[in-house]
Amino acid sequence: MSRKGQLLSAVSTLKAKENSGIPHVGKVALTDKTLYLNVNVKGQGGTIQLIDVNTKREVGVTNLDGNKLNAGRDYIIDGIRVLKGSTAAASVKAEVYVTTGNLVEALQNAEIRIKQGGNILVDMPMSDLYNGNSNEIFRNISTSPLIVSNQEFEFEIEYPKGVAVSGAADLNIRFEFRAHQAKI
Repeated sequence: MSRKGQLLSAVSTLKAKENSGIPHVGKVALTDKTLYLNVNVKGQGGTIQLIDVNTKREVGVTNLDGNKLNAGRDYIIDGIRVLKGSTAAASVKAEVYVTTGNLVEALQNAEIRIKQGGNILVDMPMSDLYNGNSNEIFRNISTSPLIVSNQEFEFEIEYPKGVAVSGAADLNIRFEFRAHQAKI
C-alpha cells in the first residue's frame, strides 16, 4: 500500500507551519471533518426531510445546526456511509451503530438526496451507502459535492411508494459524511 498521499499531506502541513500547522489553499484553511446525523426511522414512509431549520446540534445526535452551515465554512464531501442501530434503543444517543447485517426492505430500497440552490448534490440509493457484507465502510464520492455556507440545504430520504418502515419497534440509523471543511 502506497503512503504517497499521506506524505504529500505531511509536506503540506509542514509548509503551513507558519499558519499554526493548518493546511491552506491560498487563504482557505482546510480541516478534516465528519458530519453526522442519527435518526429514528420507526414508521417512516414517503419523503422525509431529515434536517430543517429546527435541527439542533447535540453531541450523540448530530453536529449540524439547522439547515445552513456557519458563514465562511463550506464542506466538500468525499465519502458517505450509513450505519444501522443494533439494539433498537429508544434514544438515538444510546444506540450502538454497526456496519453488519441487512437493512429492512424500506431502507434498503430508499434513496437519499442532498440539495442546495436548485442543484442535487447527492442522489443515491441507500443500498449503495450501506452494504453489511462489504469491507468498504465509506462510499467514496468522486464528484466532491460542495455544500456552501450560509445557504439553506436539504437532506431527505425517499422511501419506495407504498412501503414504510415498521412502526412496531424503534429503528435507528446513522448517516456520516466524510468531508473537508474549507474555512475562509
